[in-house]
Amino acid sequence: MDLSDKNKKNIKSVLLITSIGMLVGVLFTLVSFGFNSGSILTGVAIASLITFIISFFEIFIFKSRFHKINFSSALFFRTTFYILVISLSVLMVWIFQAMNTSNSTFFEIIKSKNFRNFMLYGDFKNIFIFSILVTFFINFFRQINSLLGRKVLYNYLSGKYHKPRAEKRLFMFLDLSSSTTIAEKLGPVEYHKFINSFFFDIDSSIVYHKADVYQYVGDEVIVSWINDLGFENSRCLDCFYSIKKVITDKSEKFKAQYGVVPEFKAGMHYGEVITGEIGDSKKEIVFLGDVLNTASRIQAQCKILGKNLLISEDVKNNLNSVGKYKTETAGRYKLRGKENEVELFSVENVSSE
Repeated sequence: MDLSDKNKKNIKSVLLITSIGMLVGVLFTLVSFGFNSGSILTGVAIASLITFIISFFEIFIFKSRFHKINFSSALFFRTTFYILVISLSVLMVWIFQAMNTSNSTFFEIIKSKNFRNFMLYGDFKNIFIFSILVTFFINFFRQINSLLGRKVLYNYLSGKYHKPRAEKRLFMFLDLSSSTTIAEKLGPVEYHKFINSFFFDIDSSIVYHKADVYQYVGDEVIVSWINDLGFENSRCLDCFYSIKKVITDKSEKFKAQYGVVPEFKAGMHYGEVITGEIGDSKKEIVFLGDVLNTASRIQAQCKILGKNLLISEDVKNNLNSVGKYKTETAGRYKLRGKENEVELFSVENVSSE
């Protein structure tokens, strides 16, 4: 995933959200005021302005900066920003509409009695109170969803995994190399910042390639794709090499801040897991099955064989096409805890050759 692909995806997201906002504006106006062309145009104008501004800031600005501030501060700033955007959008549309109908100037309108009545006694007061309540709860649940992980809150609320269910999943265990040495060099606080920077920088590649972060375990991240999602157009391989490119592009940043650039290895395996909720005072949705153990052992084998990426035979056989990737057998191995030998394959990106 290069910068242009990321920007195109972000722009499409902004336009999609804006389009949905316009549709919501039409439906809200029809329900509230009935069929009236003037009211519908006003509703569309307000809704599109609000959703465009908010989605633009969320995707291009807040996403990269708000991870550095705590939950309460992010909730406060986001909610305040949303309220300001909604309030100002409603006011600006109302003012320009009043200017067109009365042939008055901007300053004449805001000094008028009608404007004061709209602000103090009209719909604006209700809109302002409504926006406070709605934006607070929207942002609160968004941040809870971010803490739990993508789709996890939805899965809890829908009860999807309240009863255990069998699923086919592809797992990638991605582990930082030389972690102990780096931790000793940086110290605990700086090492935490180093790990956090690494996980944050690679997240866009994981999300872009339609994977979910299952867990962060120390210096390791466990990523999964449900069913065949990771195999389409070699998406799982693209994800790994996209992460590699992101870190290469940010190597100077890591050198300047920490004096070291992250290096990592990954192992992939595919098979059936049982997915379900566990726990009482602390609930969690977990995957249980030999697939995870095997993927972890494959990742560990990378260091022994001197490979950056190893995949199992099950992964190789399910790939639709390897395209720009070259796969070679790395041999058959009896992985720790396994009774039968597993054939592993190394993967190389040969697109530049």
